[in-house]
Amino acid sequence: MSSLHADASIISHYPNGVADLVEEIDRLRKAMTETFLQEHSLIADSVMELSRQLDLKINEYMKQVLLSREGVR
Repeated sequence: MSSLHADASIISHYPNGVADLVEEIDRLRKAMTETFLQEHSLIADSVMELSRQLDLKINEYMKQVLLSREGVR
């Protein structure tokens, strides 16, 4: 199970924007996994596109977490 798994009890501790990102990351991760299983290839265009989208969302998530930590200081 992913450490970012979109479990309702975990998500409720995040601010709204971050919770949405966690859900989107989980959705993209699942979609990428399913697509890989269908394509049997990590370099299939459809898998690569989902991977790029996932990377962008993870970067967004990391920025939000960093900003929220800096805001606490």
